[in-house]
Amino acid sequence: MPATYDAIPGNEPLVGSPSPPSRWQRVKNSLTRRRMGVILCLLIFASLITGIALVLLLPETSPLEDHDYQRIHPPIKPGISTRAMEEGLAKCQSIQRQKPINQYNPSRTTNPRAPSNVQTTLLKNAIVWDGQGNVLNDVDVLMQDGVIRRVEKDIRIDDDNGNNTKVIDVKGRIVTPGLVDMHSHLGVFAWPSLAALRDGNEQSNPLTPFVRALDAFYPDDKGIRIVASGGITTSLVLPGSANLMGGEAYAFKLRAVPTRSNEDMLVQAGIDPETDAEERWMKWACGENIKNDYGKLLGEMPVTRMGEAYLFRKELERARNLLIEQDDWCSAAENLGEGERLESRFPETLELEILVALLRGDVRLNIHCYETHDIEAMVRHSLEFNFNISAFHHALDAYLIPDIIRRVRNKDTITIATFADHWGYKKEAFNGSPYGPKILHDANITVAIKSDHSVTNAQHLMFQAAKTHHYGVPEQVAFQSVTSIPAKALGLDHRVGSLKPGYDADVVIWDRSPLALAATPLQVFIDGVSLFDDPVIENEQHQQSTINNDAAAAAEDVNIAIDAFNSMHGESSFVLSNVGRIMLGKDVIEGPAQLTVINGTIACADQDCRMTMDANMPTIDLKGGHVIPGLIAVGSKLGMVEIPSERSTGDGIGQPSTSADPHAIIRAIDGLKLGTRHLEEAHKGGVLTAITAPMSNNIVAGLSTAFKTGAKSSLDEHAVIAPTVALHLQIGHAFKSASFPTISSQIAFIRRLLTENMDANNDYGRAARGEIATIITVENKDEIASIIRLKEQHLKNARIAIMGGAEAHLLAYPLAKADIAVILRPALCTPKQFDSLHCLTGAPLTEGTAAHVLFRNNVKVAVGVLYDGWTRNLAWDAGWLSATATGSNDKQRITDADAMRFVTTNIQDIFFGPQQQQQVSDFVIWSGNPLQLHSRPLATFDPQNGIVQLTSS
Repeated sequence: MPATYDAIPGNEPLVGSPSPPSRWQRVKNSLTRRRMGVILCLLIFASLITGIALVLLLPETSPLEDHDYQRIHPPIKPGISTRAMEEGLAKCQSIQRQKPINQYNPSRTTNPRAPSNVQTTLLKNAIVWDGQGNVLNDVDVLMQDGVIRRVEKDIRIDDDNGNNTKVIDVKGRIVTPGLVDMHSHLGVFAWPSLAALRDGNEQSNPLTPFVRALDAFYPDDKGIRIVASGGITTSLVLPGSANLMGGEAYAFKLRAVPTRSNEDMLVQAGIDPETDAEERWMKWACGENIKNDYGKLLGEMPVTRMGEAYLFRKELERARNLLIEQDDWCSAAENLGEGERLESRFPETLELEILVALLRGDVRLNIHCYETHDIEAMVRHSLEFNFNISAFHHALDAYLIPDIIRRVRNKDTITIATFADHWGYKKEAFNGSPYGPKILHDANITVAIKSDHSVTNAQHLMFQAAKTHHYGVPEQVAFQSVTSIPAKALGLDHRVGSLKPGYDADVVIWDRSPLALAATPLQVFIDGVSLFDDPVIENEQHQQSTINNDAAAAAEDVNIAIDAFNSMHGESSFVLSNVGRIMLGKDVIEGPAQLTVINGTIACADQDCRMTMDANMPTIDLKGGHVIPGLIAVGSKLGMVEIPSERSTGDGIGQPSTSADPHAIIRAIDGLKLGTRHLEEAHKGGVLTAITAPMSNNIVAGLSTAFKTGAKSSLDEHAVIAPTVALHLQIGHAFKSASFPTISSQIAFIRRLLTENMDANNDYGRAARGEIATIITVENKDEIASIIRLKEQHLKNARIAIMGGAEAHLLAYPLAKADIAVILRPALCTPKQFDSLHCLTGAPLTEGTAAHVLFRNNVKVAVGVLYDGWTRNLAWDAGWLSATATGSNDKQRITDADAMRFVTTNIQDIFFGPQQQQQVSDFVIWSGNPLQLHSRPLATFDPQNGIVQLTSS
């Protein structure tokens, strides 16, 4: 211990302070403190004794009786507030109560969505497809107060209401319920696609079941009215497929409302939840998208399907635990005595609310899954956690595993919501077959056809259903796949998807059979409100020309012809008789006609070829079938890549470069990969030739090559038609880069390349002089205008064609004057991007499409391929344009022959020049008119292989 106080560090006296106390003073102070402590203890002890004595001396009761005191001051017991307790009990009752079951009511007379002033409408003389498989001939349809009131013959209106009723004589047209699209991203991936409007994926976490499409839906999406113009009246709008649990979906009617309210556009707007069950829907996804978006791009879980499965199960386990806690809370709460309260609130959390609802059976689950093992994994999860799956979406492999699909708990109500023939764009979509819907139907598994808008344009949902009919699904079942079947899968089949008394007045008047190619609504009603101008309904007979009235007989003829061609495999001398139309080159020979081939050479194509026939030559009666050249696919990636999402299956994508070196131009022939499934499917569709450019993001894509789709190797004899065909250039926002950040810099680069090499002996010079074609991919009208100026000022001899051309119709006359052709890709455009904002989407919104405007103005038109998997539909793409031809002047209308030229000889003119047209030596034999849906290619002929039967997919 220190000898002095001063020695203790920190106790040094301050300057000017008194001297420290002496040792004796410190002892004295200590004794004083002890004495004061003793006194304090004595006082406390005395107080305690006094308190005890007072308690003992007081009477047993106070002047206020016990029960009165307790009445005024009840005992305070531990627990949550009375209000919290009541709220929790109300939630328990909501969980346990019997919810209303939505049932069809034929006597229903009101629609909560209908405007108060909706006009009563009577459709006279209709053929009704009711959406439930029935066809009613020569009936009337009465719509009143937003509801279908009567469907019967000779409906007469009371005099009191007659003056307020609009009467439309549909003159034998087919009238149907509005179509139901159960997989759409309308409003959350709006048109035009702008970064500000891409709200379909909350891509911050793979598990976001708690987000809602309702909160992102953009009611001014240009796509809404376009889709409605295709007859779609109800769409289930889902979050996208970037997440395992994407969020809550909502069903919208595609009719603008005066309030501009998303909620007022809902199918269930205004319903009474006591009598009409509120349906809920949720979107999940599995497979490639999620592990690519998180694992490949972000390096986060899930990296594999194993990780996906774990995250699903982990989140479901959390939801199941919460459900158990809720049930336990309710059980405990319901067994409490009077006045008792639990110590904790009803357990719930917003992020798990919809998952708990799913486990309770209150949510319809829609799962994006393609492949067999992905579908089975989701079935396994559903059995482990005891929930139902309403529908598997996309599910292109579902046709391979009907037994696995039937393992789900709700096997009698599950739906496969799939594509008609969209396939091949990634590995999990590669096994898709257009016969998938038929196979599933034959296995008694319910199939709906949906759009996945805007991946495919929902405006043409009816066309997708028509394709399933082409591939074997019965007519009315194909129609139900876009009406009552999806409506039932959504739990809305008591109100939408059928045309019967009591249903919402969502009605479509069609210009022809809904399953005919290019079927288009004349008018669409939603809740009894007409969406478009009143149509001028022409004579019935004119409109029926494209309807296949005898599909069964046509199918039988096909089978007979297939057998005949099978027996003639490799034959190089034969006769085709009773040909409906022959088109070999630009000229058309109308049937009945004959065609003779002798030793691989076409000897005669005319109405009478008897002079060239030999009695021993085999003869096939085509029964009206057509003979046309092989179709030509341009604009596709055929031969350059097999699975676009798998880099190893393709040549690769050229990156932006500023090089002007003509020796650096890429040639497609160096990257060809033949003998692939995409080429095989194209060949089966009658496409015998492909002209393909290199894949590139550069302004200069490279030099295209022309080759036979049926070839197995580029070294096969006659496989390559021309190693170098055209120079391909690209302009637009999609091709901006650090090297070319502006479109003006792109155009300047093209101007420099072509003008500076005008006299050079290289490919740029050849293109500038017109020795080879120059194909420029561009959509926007102003960029097309720059190309027109470029040709007129600097490249008068160049053979320039526009590829894409969504807005080319706005410059039809200048294009014709400059002799610039247009390859429409696709034939039917959309305002999906800002640079195609002014495209023509067709009736009933626009009079015709770009093809019709360009054709009327004498622009050479061709049709290109947008999706490689759709190459087999090239004849239908052309046929759509002739089927929807408009104009009173027959010379300005696109005929079937004109449409065939769009995919054959016009392409030859554009790429090879009119002077280089050659006599057709190979052709395709079709069962009927290639431009109609019931027809199909039966066999091909070429001098090297003779007749070769085309087999089905």
